[in-house]
Amino acid sequence: MLNFASAPVIKSEKPMTDVALIIFDCDGVLVDSEPVAHTILCSYLEPYLGAESVAIADRCVGRSYADCQRLIESIVDEPLDDIFWNDLQEQTLLTLKTTLKPDVKLRGLLESLPVPFCVASSGTHDKIRMVLGRVGVLDLFEGRIFSAEDVEVGKPEPDLFLRAADRCNAIPEACLVVEDSGPGLQAAVSAGMQPCHYVPGIPDCSPNQINELAQLVRWLNQDALLVPECFK
Repeated sequence: MLNFASAPVIKSEKPMTDVALIIFDCDGVLVDSEPVAHTILCSYLEPYLGAESVAIADRCVGRSYADCQRLIESIVDEPLDDIFWNDLQEQTLLTLKTTLKPDVKLRGLLESLPVPFCVASSGTHDKIRMVLGRVGVLDLFEGRIFSAEDVEVGKPEPDLFLRAADRCNAIPEACLVVEDSGPGLQAAVSAGMQPCHYVPGIPDCSPNQINELAQLVRWLNQDALLVPECFK
């Protein structure tokens, strides 16, 4: 897993007292696809940005493809042609298709959640459906898949999360957003939702952080009216 523990730990002003909807990010939370996408992006940027390619790829985490494209184009000396961007997308999707495997544990965790959930991702609908299908949980999200393609501006703006809440008939303050990136956490707070920073592999969690999705499941199944230890 990539280590995004440096993303800001953002605590909502209001404590979480009830959860009507869980909004999951996709890449890096439901699916361990960030390392693959990050590595490929770095390899494509290296001829143009050299040692800076890793730092620029880090800045793309959690953002839509269009936003990443605008960021990179603003940094490189010369515009990158359509062949570059098409090849990058095709290589990323092809690699994900061949590396992602069914995740029985993830499916079991999702099926044990006592409240409704959805996914809201900076990825395209095609990519979200592909990766969820590869890990074997696509059917659990049918009708509740939201993409940056659905809104004018993506994360860190709140539009995507607000759309997800509206379509799922949940008020923002009753939504818990599970995110691994800075832009996603910022979007959750801007939407008036409770942010939960997912930091897999980090042993000591700060407020509003969890290091495994099972923590979330255990809390919700115990008592959804109690504030979990990781949020205190």
